[in-house]
Amino acid sequence: MRVRYEIVALFIASHLLPQTHAIEWKPCPTTLAPEDSPVRCGNISVPLDWDSLEKGNVTIGIAKLPARSQNERIGNIFFQPGGPGQRGSESIINMSTGSLQVGSEILDRFDMIGVDPRGAGLSNPIKCDVDIFNSRLPYYPSDPDSFEEHMTSSNLIDYMDSISIAKDYEQVRIELGDEPMNWLSVSYGTQLGSQYAELFPDNIRSMVFDGVVSQSQSHISMYLAGASGLDATFRDFARWCESQNTATCPALRDSKNRTVIEMFADITAQAEKQPLPCKSAGCLRPNLTADEIRVGAAEAIYNTTTQNDASSFTLLNPPLSANSSAYANSKSFAAVSIACQDWAHHDNMPEDIKLKEVLASSQTPLLKGLSNAYQFQLGCIGWPANIRNPPHPISIPRTEKLPKILITEAIYDPATPYTWGMQLREEIGKDRVVLGTKNGAGHPCYEQPDATGGKTKTAIEQYILDLTLPDDGAIFDS
Repeated sequence: MRVRYEIVALFIASHLLPQTHAIEWKPCPTTLAPEDSPVRCGNISVPLDWDSLEKGNVTIGIAKLPARSQNERIGNIFFQPGGPGQRGSESIINMSTGSLQVGSEILDRFDMIGVDPRGAGLSNPIKCDVDIFNSRLPYYPSDPDSFEEHMTSSNLIDYMDSISIAKDYEQVRIELGDEPMNWLSVSYGTQLGSQYAELFPDNIRSMVFDGVVSQSQSHISMYLAGASGLDATFRDFARWCESQNTATCPALRDSKNRTVIEMFADITAQAEKQPLPCKSAGCLRPNLTADEIRVGAAEAIYNTTTQNDASSFTLLNPPLSANSSAYANSKSFAAVSIACQDWAHHDNMPEDIKLKEVLASSQTPLLKGLSNAYQFQLGCIGWPANIRNPPHPISIPRTEKLPKILITEAIYDPATPYTWGMQLREEIGKDRVVLGTKNGAGHPCYEQPDATGGKTKTAIEQYILDLTLPDDGAIFDS
């Protein structure tokens, strides 16, 4: 009877697993890529709920840039651009045009694969009310009324957690031919990658985590580490700016001869008393509060250190547009949806927010703690869906097939502080990880132009090409 039951169980399991089909590759929509683009787009169907396959399916969009030398091809590189919610398809198209620089040998020998996570881009996109999403709310809602306004009443998302997304990636890997995966991830993609490795450690040829997001720390630790990392990067930017000429750093024209830090502190102090006028075409509102200026400056620092372009300082708080496509807006909606399925919701009362405001004022008075980490915590107040992927230390099974993982971190990272990479290294095991450090600023290292990120990028690409790792603890003077 036992044999009979096992046969029945195998029969049922085989009919519940998602079916594999050859991906049909077509030209990508012309809104994303020109007609003559070498990038091809396709999609697969995966279960909405991997634990209950009968609940139906969702579509996962994929972009592929074929290796230029197919006879020397090594395999696929899955590039995960982070976010959360960033669209892999957009990154692959940027690689094809050169706006995202990738080494020539990598493009010759690997198919570059970009997967749009469920809820974003070419996958079934999340759609939300743009006006509600753009609503003006305080960043530290410490009274009951403003706290209630932050609470969402949407029940759109129940299956946007990173475990579900990691399983989607595995299904894509299988349907691409079941080859071992080369995983190149930045920012949130490192959290997704570490959870993929927990589930499928035998299916990986190489794995890079650049600018690590650590899920396992306490919410207060995450908040303070994120705020401190951004504050340090801002101060490093100010030192750099003051070493330049007035064309590069217009702040040096200040008639009061203030430092960049002093000027920023004066501006936010004025805005604390009364919102300041905002006349840029990118302004969402006619004026900006002090916290909105801090958030805008944080975003500008991110872009400046990553792209060597300070023009973001003229575009504080750009809004989402109701006229934009679902593809364009979905990354913002997916970002909150994923974060609120992965990270615990601790801010249940106005007093919880007040504690963070007090901590921020004492630890990082310049930016008052308004980092990426805090904005995700703030966005999850009252989230209606259960947390499907609770925070936990990463525990990757030991297996002979899993290679050493390369972690790269910048000393001054405005989004993911250096300590998060150190923490993930401890969780995985120091003997299973090689850590490389960029002696400079930016997030992430890989996506920066070669002029500033070259040595770190070269080490990453060399590892993927022939599995040659840098020395553990190597410092890259990029």
